[in-house]
Amino acid sequence: MSGTEPSNTYAQTFARGLAVITSFDEGSRVLTLTDVAARTGVTRSTARRLLHTLVTLGYAATDGKHFSLTPKILDLGYAYLASSEIWRFAEADIQALAARVGESSSISVLDGHDIVYVLRVQTQRILKNSLNVGSRVPAHAISMGRIQLAMLPDRELRQYLDTVRLEPFTPWTITEPDRLRTALLRDRKQGWSMVYRELEEGIAGLAVPICAANGRVIAAANVSLAPVRLKQPGRQDDLIAALKETADTIQRRLIEGQVPV
Repeated sequence: MSGTEPSNTYAQTFARGLAVITSFDEGSRVLTLTDVAARTGVTRSTARRLLHTLVTLGYAATDGKHFSLTPKILDLGYAYLASSEIWRFAEADIQALAARVGESSSISVLDGHDIVYVLRVQTQRILKNSLNVGSRVPAHAISMGRIQLAMLPDRELRQYLDTVRLEPFTPWTITEPDRLRTALLRDRKQGWSMVYRELEEGIAGLAVPICAANGRVIAAANVSLAPVRLKQPGRQDDLIAALKETADTIQRRLIEGQVPV
């Protein structure tokens, strides 16, 4: 509605709710009711109703004085990410990656405590459960989830670790928050993640982040394969190199402005 007067189809309460959500930003992730009212130009009573509605719906949390958004707020952006032109564009790159390495390859986005597949090229069936576009997997047990968690700002990572239920899928699944945090900080430092037999005993995965032009991590690309093949001499290094080249290709075109995010 920018640049026009609101019409009779304009929902002012909804617009105010969106203004409340966007009042939280990188430097102001925790706000008081007074802060929100000042930032959005609404009264304290209106800000209170909107904030507590968000809390009731699970999109925000409060300690009684301060408010912050929760990971559930990502639900509002997932539809855009899933349908964005970048994923249609990147399909050729993921197909090329799968053909190059001879392994199943995918792209996913982080959505709360899960990752959601937005692209998948399966070369052979190694998972017991079929995963397709739209499938959700707990982020802690898969390489694409781990690398995206690793790249979260520290506060968001702490919030994740404080709220997630680390379900064990195999005897190798990391289920202790301190151990997971150590693994995530290692992955952040090295720039890639490997998860070995944690989702299913017969699968291993490697993943790297995909960044937008501003450097923000928006997704991850991975290859998944049988653990025995990952143990082949030089195989891990070759797969990481191929993944990084694929991510670089997508990122380079994003930076050049060929694909909007």
